[in-house]
Amino acid sequence: MRVLLVEPNYKNKYPPMGLMKISTYHKMLGDEVHFVKGTKPSIDAEVWDRIYVTTLFTFDFAISVEAINHYMRLVDNVDSLYVGGIMASLMPDRVIEATGIARSHILTGLFTDTSVVGDDNNINVDQLPLDYDILEETDYKYPAGDNYFAYTTRGCPNHCSFCAVPILEPNFHVTNNIIEQINTIDRKYGPKQHLLLLDNNVLNTPNLEALVDDLCAAGFGRGAKYVDPGAYNIVMMRYHNGDRADFLDKKMIAYLEKFKKRIKSPEMLDTFLQIVIGAEDTENFAEYMLEHEAELTPIIEKYRSKTAKSRYLDFNQGVDGRKINDEIMAQLARLAIKPLRIAFDDIRLKDKYCAAVRTAHKHGIKEISNYILFNYKDKPEELYERLRINIELNRELGIKIFSFPMKYSPIDRTDRDYIGVNWTKKSIRAISAILQVTKGVVAAGSDFFYKAFGRTLDEYFELLAMPRELIMFRYHFEGNGTTAQWQKLYRSLNEEQKKELMLFVSHTVSELKTLPCPEQFKEILPFYLIKYNGKKDQFTDGATQLSFMDDSDVVIEEE
Repeated sequence: MRVLLVEPNYKNKYPPMGLMKISTYHKMLGDEVHFVKGTKPSIDAEVWDRIYVTTLFTFDFAISVEAINHYMRLVDNVDSLYVGGIMASLMPDRVIEATGIARSHILTGLFTDTSVVGDDNNINVDQLPLDYDILEETDYKYPAGDNYFAYTTRGCPNHCSFCAVPILEPNFHVTNNIIEQINTIDRKYGPKQHLLLLDNNVLNTPNLEALVDDLCAAGFGRGAKYVDPGAYNIVMMRYHNGDRADFLDKKMIAYLEKFKKRIKSPEMLDTFLQIVIGAEDTENFAEYMLEHEAELTPIIEKYRSKTAKSRYLDFNQGVDGRKINDEIMAQLARLAIKPLRIAFDDIRLKDKYCAAVRTAHKHGIKEISNYILFNYKDKPEELYERLRINIELNRELGIKIFSFPMKYSPIDRTDRDYIGVNWTKKSIRAISAILQVTKGVVAAGSDFFYKAFGRTLDEYFELLAMPRELIMFRYHFEGNGTTAQWQKLYRSLNEEQKKELMLFVSHTVSELKTLPCPEQFKEILPFYLIKYNGKKDQFTDGATQLSFMDDSDVVIEEE
């Protein structure tokens, strides 16, 4: 069977783990498997026996539907195409309406029963190891990098109203052993430096101590180090395992080409070059390399880098701060966590959140990454207060908490246009403008924070009302006096007029140019029509990401 795995052409941080497991499944059955992100003419020209299309966020609905409709034309029978993933699980009826696909061909939730695709076996696809090889078929670079991706648990008992997990993974349960997951990857693909655990609520695991023991045994205890074996050793291991692929040969060739610059011994360099030059004419590169392994390996081992690097474990979905106490933190502190991610989604959790941070600090955790939900049921001032609390905790404890405000979008919508009951379009755009300049990071330094968000609530609300260009290019407009002119006009308004202004300037720039302007705003309106085309301001000094991950996937609202 020829199987095609499709990820639509949206931007995403993590590789498609569901498709990577499906690839492992079909290769176990002896099938030929290929992967494509978006569309590719060479893929369209081929015949496929089965196609799987994954989906991700609901706001990428249009991109996903376009991909589904495109690949439905590449199968002789639409019953040979299946759609799964987050978006399809959350809104199957919308997918049916937009594509005409049968409901039985939308795979919702976890892929644990292969009979749903007509296969007669008892394989739980969700518990299979990831096939990292399919990522070699795309030029797309996932920001999460080449790391271990795994779960130790599925589901979450909290059932928060803003979260999709209760629909996607309704039952909390422990998955297969993390040591075996990592060992399987090591044997097949070689070791990786970091581990991303994507559990939704890992602290709900029934035996945290046993899990931490396993993670330490797997090489992720506190102070863990990693020595990169290098592409040569990994590819040779795979050749010995019987793996043959063009991308493996290309990796080896590229590695050897760079490696020759390391060799200091003239005799070893001569041997090395003779082997490399001889490989150019061989018909079977892998067999040639295996034949010359005894000569080549001592040279590689003598000169390859053996520098030990720090390796980190990242509970990437965060831990539940409400569950943190001394007993739990004593366990987590045994791990090479960097950073510890704790959500602070509700100002009413202030005391519990602060207690969790102080407990983490007491147990030696100095780097914390903080998810902060806004635009839900919160008020703008509550976002400011949560950010300010982190700044004060940084100052009090001498640690670094980097905050990542996350704009709430309902899981039943196909766009990012939702505005919370206590927010306006203008205030959302102002927050997005600040985050765009700071690359989504609210840094640990107090000077940085107070410059970006204001020293008081009054300054903060004034920033929310400020024209977008004056926010993003603050130094320029402060320097030429434009900001002061706007502030004078804004401060002359009474509170009711300020509220009316926020609603009026929530319109887009093009709308503001055509709408009748209320008399009281005629002087201040031109400031909202400014378009600055100069060099972007840089007031992000010190905003260094404290993770091996790239957390800059902030949503930028368009004017």
